[in-house]
Amino acid sequence: MKLTDLQVLSRTDMDFINQSSLNVLEKVGVVVESEKVLGVLEKGGCNVDYSTQLVKFPGSVVEKCIKTLPSRVPLYDRDGEPSLTLGDGGRYCASGHNAVFALVDEEGGRRGSTVRDVEDFAIISDYLSDVDVVGVPVMPQDTTPQTTLLYAVKAILENTKKPVFFSSESEMINKAVIEMGKAVLGKDALAGCSNLISQLSTTSPLYWEKGAVEALYAVAEEGIPVDFLPQPITGITAPYTLAGILTIHNTEVLSGIVITQLINPGTPVIYGAAWTTYEMKLSNVLIGRPESSLLRIAGAQMAHYYNIPSHTTAPDNDSNLHDEQGAWEKMLSIVAGLIGANDMIVNLGMFGTGMSISMEQLVMDSEMCRIVRRFLKGIEVNKDTVAFDTIANVGPRGTYLMEDNTLENLRSGEHVDLSVSNGANYDMWKSKGSKSVAQRSHDRVEEILKKGNKCPLQPEIKQKLDDIISKYENLILRV
Repeated sequence: MKLTDLQVLSRTDMDFINQSSLNVLEKVGVVVESEKVLGVLEKGGCNVDYSTQLVKFPGSVVEKCIKTLPSRVPLYDRDGEPSLTLGDGGRYCASGHNAVFALVDEEGGRRGSTVRDVEDFAIISDYLSDVDVVGVPVMPQDTTPQTTLLYAVKAILENTKKPVFFSSESEMINKAVIEMGKAVLGKDALAGCSNLISQLSTTSPLYWEKGAVEALYAVAEEGIPVDFLPQPITGITAPYTLAGILTIHNTEVLSGIVITQLINPGTPVIYGAAWTTYEMKLSNVLIGRPESSLLRIAGAQMAHYYNIPSHTTAPDNDSNLHDEQGAWEKMLSIVAGLIGANDMIVNLGMFGTGMSISMEQLVMDSEMCRIVRRFLKGIEVNKDTVAFDTIANVGPRGTYLMEDNTLENLRSGEHVDLSVSNGANYDMWKSKGSKSVAQRSHDRVEEILKKGNKCPLQPEIKQKLDDIISKYENLILRV
């Protein structure tokens, strides 16, 4: 049987979290820093104080909006072909997302990221079968700062066909990315056939900044998938208790759901969760601690409580090197993310509390996801897999090496095929250069990049993307 999904909340717990969130929305409220969104909320039945921009959400409005949410979110590739569907029971993995630095050596040296880093990251992601969606890995530092995301998205669209996961706190930038998505698909609208997911975040606690909420308005109008990713911090922007941060987080997701559904009912929504704890002794945010992974499981449960897909950050760590801490924190977060029933995890290739990327880390994270996906499949028990006839045929002291059962199952997925994990004994390992997993991953990176982009865009579409960036760059820089 397949492994049982991990759970940390009972139905009673989830009911209590939900009711507590409804109470916060109705009695405390959320600040929404946008006149046009406040107008939508007031028209939809919320109580709006324009002088303070505080919105109070009646429970009946929240519950009505939840009912309009689709339970599945289809995503398409760059060619307009179905790629995957969040909410269909699959556990999908995305590379990226939104770092600043790139690792340059195994001693932790790093540099500012570039567009070339994004291009290479996209090419490697395209080759790795365990990467289903490509997130913007870094905000490249060698571009115009105000439009750096556009250069990153262009680099991804040019080097992979896989769906793209991006985030922006700007209405104009979001409109530009949507226009780029339409250009590569050759469509006038993306609703129902989007190759993009837009991640948007509140500012905890209980605050929608103007840029973020008006970016949300632009996305909801188009009807493309929205991933809500509040990022409250325990003891800083949320209660220190895990139930407390979960309640703040859940409340902020619900506020986004109401805004989205009042703008455009039926807009696909993903319940995102980037769980952040705080190390009081070091005055530092952390994402690799065990408490974060407990919350990864809880977040998936709350998403499915509302019958919508879930996303969490993983594989995550707080180490600044390819070391043992990085490995155990990443593996725990993947287990919690995937076996905790999240529909999608995002952050392959990241380390150092999400501040840096490494191409080698992307390869290693892909392998870890493959391991956990195999673990999730469990053990299938039936007449064929028990193989009684084969056992009887071989008998005592025989060998199974050339039996049909062995040959038929060699490539069946019964045993996961790994590419950079060591499987050689000591002498063979020494004879092959005594390489660490990071070194083998580096070899895999070089092998992929030597092959290069296997799906280049047509020149005329590349020119359209350049034209879109130029148009919006001129608009933004004039503001």
